[in-house]
Amino acid sequence: MAAPVCGRCRRGISGPCVQALGASWHPACFVCAGCGKPLAGSFVERAGQGWHPACHEERFGLRCSVCGQVIQGQYFQVEGRPVCGRDYQEGVGPRCAVCGQVITGPFLVNALGQKICQRHGAARACFSCTRWLNEVEQAQGLYAPFGTALCGRCQPGRIDAAGLGPYGLAFGVAALGELGLALGAPREVPIRLEPLEALRRLQSPVQAQAEGLTQTYVETTGGRETARGVRAIVVAGGLAKEHFEGVLAHEFGHVWLFQEGRAGVPEAAAEGFCELVRHRWLARLGTPLALELRARLEANPDPVYGDGFRRNRLSWERAGLPGVLALLGP
Repeated sequence: MAAPVCGRCRRGISGPCVQALGASWHPACFVCAGCGKPLAGSFVERAGQGWHPACHEERFGLRCSVCGQVIQGQYFQVEGRPVCGRDYQEGVGPRCAVCGQVITGPFLVNALGQKICQRHGAARACFSCTRWLNEVEQAQGLYAPFGTALCGRCQPGRIDAAGLGPYGLAFGVAALGELGLALGAPREVPIRLEPLEALRRLQSPVQAQAEGLTQTYVETTGGRETARGVRAIVVAGGLAKEHFEGVLAHEFGHVWLFQEGRAGVPEAAAEGFCELVRHRWLARLGTPLALELRARLEANPDPVYGDGFRRNRLSWERAGLPGVLALLGP
């Protein structure tokens, strides 16, 4: 019987022989394709060659996209890239907006792109900017008089009853002036704050998106109007400054509509007009929160507030004030 031929050196084998990879080998010739040292014991086959398991992993193993090392054990996918557990924990992995810990399991994402652990699914959000509150902010609880919760960024500018001083007719004149409108001269327009739940009870019908309300009166004698006026503008209390001013600008839009006797304006046209007043005022403020509130207004899917605003805005951009007034009718 002819001696087997070594698959590497092509010489005959007369002594110990290794049978592997469909060929025969001298023990010294059966070497790792990676390091060139003899293979003994277990090996990994790849493309007809033998590899030490460690050499194969070093050459072909999955590498972390951050540190470049071969990943041992569990790893994570971040934007389609593999990341080892250490780098994921030390900075690459997304952190929960509530507890600050790296998220390693299912998570929730809000419209602002914040991520939270699934266990925080009932986390409270800031009433003004809608960011999820972190643990410190949540521990501070609600702003007692009005039941609102604000994040650390929105808290400093919160409007309470003591801060209403600057917000009278002059504010309404300025807000409407952004559209080139003049506000009549009522003796006063009282402004007061109420908890959102109380504000809802004052509305008829209840408007889920309304954070303000303009209360008016008309007196008649013998079927003829004898007096009319604005009793008050009511705004949800405990809002951040920009949020409050946006709502107040919207309500001064309603004051203007009332003074102009436009009671028969369709709801979407009226609310859209008032949202345009708000939008212009937020643009004037120009702060990060004001711009966020403006973007939220622009994307509002509601058929009354959102679609009504977009029609008014389009008319404003195409034809200015005359275009907006045309939407409101004669």
